[in-house]
Amino acid sequence: RGQTGIDLGIDLKNLSISSLSESKIMLVDDDSIQSRQLIEKLSSVNKRIKLIEKPQEALDEAAKNSYDLIIVSTQLMDYDGLRLCSQLRSNELTRNVSIIILVDEDDTNSLIKGLEMGVNDYVITPVDVNELVARVRTQIRRKRYQDALRANYKQSVSLAITDGLTGLYNRRYMDTHLENIVREANDNLRPISVLMLDIDFFKKVNDTYGHHVGDEVIKEFASRIVNTIRPSDLAVRYGGEEFVVILHGTDAQNAAIAAERIRANVENTPFKVSTAEGVLPKTVSIGVSSFRKEGGDNVEALLKRADDALYVAKNGGRNKVEVIV
Repeated sequence: RGQTGIDLGIDLKNLSISSLSESKIMLVDDDSIQSRQLIEKLSSVNKRIKLIEKPQEALDEAAKNSYDLIIVSTQLMDYDGLRLCSQLRSNELTRNVSIIILVDEDDTNSLIKGLEMGVNDYVITPVDVNELVARVRTQIRRKRYQDALRANYKQSVSLAITDGLTGLYNRRYMDTHLENIVREANDNLRPISVLMLDIDFFKKVNDTYGHHVGDEVIKEFASRIVNTIRPSDLAVRYGGEEFVVILHGTDAQNAAIAAERIRANVENTPFKVSTAEGVLPKTVSIGVSSFRKEGGDNVEALLKRADDALYVAKNGGRNKVEVIV
């Protein structure tokens, strides 16, 4: 079943009654008399219509600023208005803008061509004010509804692969892409290492101060990981207080150095939290493993060795970095 706006959480009622006065409209017309009449006819609902006479200027303006609607005259003196519409549709920055063309009542050919190339609607000149306002309103609603759909879709995709609390990639993303990451690293003959990190005694934070303070620690810990590793590395919230970092082009020795850098940062700098004390000292245990190129290794084994190394660090007194190559 297809998803409707309600299914996607879009407020259709508010979209349908959106005020035209808040919309951004561009009018492309070099007929000074006609353009003045059009602006006057729309002034009751929108007093911020931008008039542009030169098509190239209109293209530049539309690309730089997001418009809800562009009204294009097909009766421009020195330029084909339909060509302008085609250029707007072919540009990634203006592809989704609503377009209404102004067509002479006897110019059926331009009307048909315009609809074929993807303009959204048309108004016959001389213009009837009620028809113009109705069509403008309809196209602005359509544009905003489609914008809401796209924004909702992007958010849904983002939520599917990222952790809502920290903004890091989630375990689902890692499970889906780690095989490809490892394969690419090995195809390029570059080492790859994994850090598995677990905040020590994290349960006590939730039990003592509440989950909201626990969330503050988790978010700050994620931020410290991101600020410590390279942009090319991949940080993942594996679950709860456990995190994984994939280090590209890094052997076990250098991975251990990176892990120690994170461990020392956590130990030496207390976490700012909303408690009476204002700060909370914490430590982290880290397990390190590297992919074995000699054969017989796989992603599952790589993660298991990192997890085993983390277990050794935990059982060895915590606040440690352990390596199992």
